[in-house]
Amino acid sequence: MSGIIRVYVKRVRGPVDREGANAAAARVGLVEVTDLCRKIQNQATINCPVDTGFLRSYHFMNVKVMRTRVKGTVGNRAKYAAAVHDGSGPHIIRARRKKALRFEVEGKVVFARSVRHPGTQGRPWLLEAAERTAVASGFRFQRTVVSD
Repeated sequence: MSGIIRVYVKRVRGPVDREGANAAAARVGLVEVTDLCRKIQNQATINCPVDTGFLRSYHFMNVKVMRTRVKGTVGNRAKYAAAVHDGSGPHIIRARRKKALRFEVEGKVVFARSVRHPGTQGRPWLLEAAERTAVASGFRFQRTVVSD
């Protein structure tokens, strides 16, 4: 007599060592999140707009293990990073230390106490690095708005 025997398990109940399970998950999560954050930081360094190199050198990465999750952060500590990343609206620039601003327009030196800056378009290199790297690593990427 030949036949196929199939066994289906619908529900299993038993004791679970929650601390042990959380610790094992944290170890695996720490490796995965650290690896992903390092890849995002490297890609952000490549994508970063460069003028003097200061902005590129101020990237950081932080990984924190909490009770039920592992949290990774990649960012930039330069004071002007948000203005470059998100852009800026029109604003007035005023002279602070000196009595006037000095700049060149069409080859001529011009002095002014203030100027109206038209604003700049954002260059979201960190966001693009996170999206590209997360998707390439098999993670789901979701853009969210976070207010500080």
